[in-house]
Amino acid sequence: MMKLCLSLVTVQALGLISISYALRKRRQIDYWGPWGEWGECSRTCGIGVTFRDRHCYSYRRDGGSSCIGPFRSYRSCNIQDCPEGLRDFREEQCSAFDGTDFQGKRYKWLPYYGAANKCELNCIPQGENFYYRHKEAVKDGTLCEPGSRNICVDGVCKTVGCDNMLESSQVEDKCLQCGGDGSSCYAVRGTFTAADLPIGYNQIHVIPIGTTSIHIQEAVPTRNFLAIKNVRGEYYLNGHWTIDYSRALYIANTVIHYERGTEGDLASEVIHGRGPTSEPLILEIISQEPNQGIEYEYYLSRYHKQPEGYFWSVGSWSLCSKECGGGYQTRLVFCTIDNEAYPDYLCRDQVRPRSNKTCNAQSCPRTKQLSFIPQPSVWTSSQCLTPRVYSWKTTEWSTCSVTCGRGQQTRSVYCTLSEPGQVEVVRDDSECAAVTAKPLTHQACNLLQCASWRTTDWTECSVSCGEGVQTRSVSCVLESGGQLPDFVCLAQTKPPAVRVCLLNSCTDNFSWYIGTWSACSVTCGEGIQNRPVSCMSHSGGKVPDFACSAQLKPSSTQSCVPDDCSEFFSWHVGAWGLCSKSCQTGKRRRQVICYDQDRKHQDPEKCDPRAYPREFEDCNSQPCFLPQKVPSFPDPTGFNPDEDLSAFPNAGSPLFPGESLSALGH
Repeated sequence: MMKLCLSLVTVQALGLISISYALRKRRQIDYWGPWGEWGECSRTCGIGVTFRDRHCYSYRRDGGSSCIGPFRSYRSCNIQDCPEGLRDFREEQCSAFDGTDFQGKRYKWLPYYGAANKCELNCIPQGENFYYRHKEAVKDGTLCEPGSRNICVDGVCKTVGCDNMLESSQVEDKCLQCGGDGSSCYAVRGTFTAADLPIGYNQIHVIPIGTTSIHIQEAVPTRNFLAIKNVRGEYYLNGHWTIDYSRALYIANTVIHYERGTEGDLASEVIHGRGPTSEPLILEIISQEPNQGIEYEYYLSRYHKQPEGYFWSVGSWSLCSKECGGGYQTRLVFCTIDNEAYPDYLCRDQVRPRSNKTCNAQSCPRTKQLSFIPQPSVWTSSQCLTPRVYSWKTTEWSTCSVTCGRGQQTRSVYCTLSEPGQVEVVRDDSECAAVTAKPLTHQACNLLQCASWRTTDWTECSVSCGEGVQTRSVSCVLESGGQLPDFVCLAQTKPPAVRVCLLNSCTDNFSWYIGTWSACSVTCGEGIQNRPVSCMSHSGGKVPDFACSAQLKPSSTQSCVPDDCSEFFSWHVGAWGLCSKSCQTGKRRRQVICYDQDRKHQDPEKCDPRAYPREFEDCNSQPCFLPQKVPSFPDPTGFNPDEDLSAFPNAGSPLFPGESLSALGH
């Protein structure tokens, strides 16, 4: 009995110890405290970021914690658009370093977007070819890159939905509708396949106003280039034989991205942009070799139709003329119809958009002050943190290895370390590479094919004796044989196209040479026959007629009447005239004449009325956002065939089978 009691007491004691240990262990599990209040927004407009923190209560003694999840959460704030003319947020951060000492110089700093990490504050000095990382991270709410909706948060590029909410899954469709299904717009797709194009600029397509989700790409990489200009002929990209590198273009009130291979790589060129565009954009190809195909795709609204009649188009705003204290911006405003520019007075019935506005109205700082904190006497110089600046140094690019035809340029790039009070020293490249990517040491240059003057053979001398002249054709051509404007070859001396030729003195004898008569010019009635009559030298060769002036020149023509003659009449048609409209169906006309067998104009009643060819037809029936198919009247009032139909009683007759530009017989 005693043993049984002792066993029960022991079991109960062990059970109490086990429960006490489990409760103590449960109390010691790390846990999160409540979230704090949301902090101040990082921006006053244009999508800022705010955050809140929470504390992890931990029983660990090693300084760590076992709480699962983030200690900080973010959300977007102040998502409304910023007022027009406000300075770019990243540009504002770079400008904070304007005028400060940088390796013995003072620069104006501009944003640089080409670095691998989009959320570092990389800035480039105005007029220089290097960039520098001023801060490891931009301020929260800074756009990752132009034309993007995503923003930087704590040094990392975060997704922003089209509802302007951080980490939102809402995305735009091709019509730019947030969360849309793409049904409010329709796609326009095509491939420009014309292969045998003249060397130089050739139009591909006109991208109309209101276009969204633009994507243009070479089907196969070539040595050709893409170009963009407005309807006034002013180039935005790759104009006047000047080829740009990959970059973002602020045109037509949107950001258009241009991408092409670097370092001589052969890669397909790509142009893409979000839109919507505020003006027509003319897409061109700079042809240097056969075109392998240019694919284009964009979207147009089903509900916002293209403007009818004459209307105003606008370009993108220019950069502000001043950084502070009130500057101004300008933009192109022009009158258009059917993707063509016209005089402004034709749009006088509509309110003209403004072409300039003020910007950067904030006051300019009077001075830049530097503050210094005095060093406490208890510090020693060894305790002070000495700033160490690693940076890449570059020499100027060398002269291109060739003047044309794709060459190479090189430069030296080396790593340096600068510390206050010490001479700048060269370090191993790996030390600078840990801070920022090494700049290029090679780049392609002079990508266009070589052009030179090409001459034909000299012509015969203009005289058979004495002093005359010889001529030849001189043209500027590519190595492939394509012809270019003369100004492309002006760096080379142009060969002469005319020269003097001296022959033996004129002591030869001359006489007329007579050829055989040609066939009669008509098959019926009275016609004409011709024969060659030339002045020839007895020593051989044709000479000007005045050399035989001492002799009567034989007749070179005579009348003729064919023996077999019968009348025959038929309809003849001329070329089609200009279309009355450039789109949405116009009318055009051609001339129809009754001829006899000798091609003499006869009374229309002599020709078969049943075979009367069609004199009018519809033309340019395509929509106005597509290129016109046939030429049209430049006069905005156009040609109204309806007012002229009464003068042509057979205008409505059907086209007779077998009609062509030659004679139509009956």
